[in-house]
Amino acid sequence: MAKNNIVAALDIGTNKVTALVAQVNGDGSFSFIGKGVSEANKGLIAGEVVDVQATTAAIAESVAEAEKISSKRIKSVYVGVSGEGIRSINNHGVFQVRGQEVAKSDINKVIEQAKIINMPDDSDIINVEIGEYTVDGRGGIRNPLGMACKKLEVDVLIVTMPKTMCRNIYKAVEDSGLIVAGRVVSSIASSWAVLEDDERNLGVAMVDIGDGVADIAIYHNGDPVYVAVIPMGGRFITDDISKVMKIPPAEAEKIKCKYGSARPDYVSETEVFETVVIGTNAPTTKKAKQLAKVVTPRIGEILEAVKNKLAESQKDHLIQSDIVLTGGTAALKDIQYVAEDIFEQQVRIGIPRIDDTDSGFHDVLSDPRFSTAVGIIRHFTVRRQVEIAKKDGLMAKIADFIRKFFE
Repeated sequence: MAKNNIVAALDIGTNKVTALVAQVNGDGSFSFIGKGVSEANKGLIAGEVVDVQATTAAIAESVAEAEKISSKRIKSVYVGVSGEGIRSINNHGVFQVRGQEVAKSDINKVIEQAKIINMPDDSDIINVEIGEYTVDGRGGIRNPLGMACKKLEVDVLIVTMPKTMCRNIYKAVEDSGLIVAGRVVSSIASSWAVLEDDERNLGVAMVDIGDGVADIAIYHNGDPVYVAVIPMGGRFITDDISKVMKIPPAEAEKIKCKYGSARPDYVSETEVFETVVIGTNAPTTKKAKQLAKVVTPRIGEILEAVKNKLAESQKDHLIQSDIVLTGGTAALKDIQYVAEDIFEQQVRIGIPRIDDTDSGFHDVLSDPRFSTAVGIIRHFTVRRQVEIAKKDGLMAKIADFIRKFFE
């Protein structure tokens, strides 16, 4: 993929699989040239593969669509991973520098030292996010290379996942004829799509509420310091609508997206919609306010669970800017106001940043549903640009801008 400057991302969600293809330009920017979306409502539950064949078929379908639109052959993909079993660990590495100044080998060794943690044998490290370095007691260092130093330290965030969950995702991808070029936890990927630099630096929580899970990431001083996954999402709301209003699940999903609101008091008594009740073929009229009354308790439960998880992290005091909601459920009408009541602070809806405004994909991808897929592209494209800058001595501005994330 790198030879022809093409990068492909795969977001394997609970109800859909999204494949994105981007063309990487010489200056490090990129343009989206292909997209494919397929249903995956039988292959995963709460982000975990429960039917490899169904997931493989959904992956193949989404990739085939993206290949057709982009006119590119996709051989390898960068994959976003999620699931209830994901855990994060903050750790600290210390290394005594043997020379007079920090060499690249010293940086590698202190990172390896920081990666030594106690974790269950059935878990695997998914990501290691590098924070700030400390040089002879002086912190806040982003790139210690070449600095005079005797003791080098580094803070990292280590993200782990059960090995079986990871293997099943890999198997589904590989069975569809693809190679996994890299992986990133979905919360980190979504953060790359929707967060601003000032938010990361000041302190922010990003919550991506998808169909089956809510992915959480807390940033402080520019770096991720906590990630977690809650096994609750939009599907719970859809199921409630289906059961209470006796609407088929597929119809309940459409009704939720088109007419649903998280605030019944914001919905007019006269607003109605037509739907089909289970067991009948004749259209039936329902009130939108009734729908909102079904939606509200569950969305409140999901947001309360997120609030409790943030408190459990013991890092909620670092959130000094706001809460950013993204993911498909973040598109639910009036959810922002409910979230502000629950979190008792400012909340905004995170829309993926699409730089190539002339692209035909700009309007399509500027949607919370595509935050993870867009973020995967941005995450790995920027990382690769750092590696190019290191090797060739080029793109110094780009390297400096993003070194704080990956040096």
